[in-house]
Amino acid sequence: MNKLGSQDIRFERDPAGHLKCRLTDGTTHEQVHCVSLFPLSMPEQFVSVVKEVEQEFEEIGVLAGLEKFPSEQRQIIRLAISERYFVPEILDIKRLERRHGIFEWEVITDRGEKIFYQINPKESMTFNNVGVLLVSDIEKCRFKISKLDKLPAKATSLIEQVLL
Repeated sequence: MNKLGSQDIRFERDPAGHLKCRLTDGTTHEQVHCVSLFPLSMPEQFVSVVKEVEQEFEEIGVLAGLEKFPSEQRQIIRLAISERYFVPEILDIKRLERRHGIFEWEVITDRGEKIFYQINPKESMTFNNVGVLLVSDIEKCRFKISKLDKLPAKATSLIEQVLL
């Protein structure tokens, strides 16, 4: 593992908006991605910088944390991480019904209203180590509920019925 600090790497966007980086040895890598190795529990600790090589990802190095990066660099890295991880937050559940063995969820997320389907909620709903409920649908799209206690009572009741 190649550990990279703020003095070892500099990020910028090319004219097309793609992320690129330059290492202190002068090496430039085009079209790189920042991948949080612990996206839900420690999104800014241990960020892998990768580039795609022949449909495989090659790691350039790992950022041990963003706190020592200049503000402008942190913003670029955070944006790159957010582009990689799209996990809408469920704010309310309007309807949750089971039909023919498939659960249909009608939810309100921080990105708008959404309807999605699950086959077995007990297998596709998990709590991570910081108490966030992760919900996956049949298309492997993920949603999260960061604070169950902040959901309306009806929504909490619907989730409890599915999990029990």
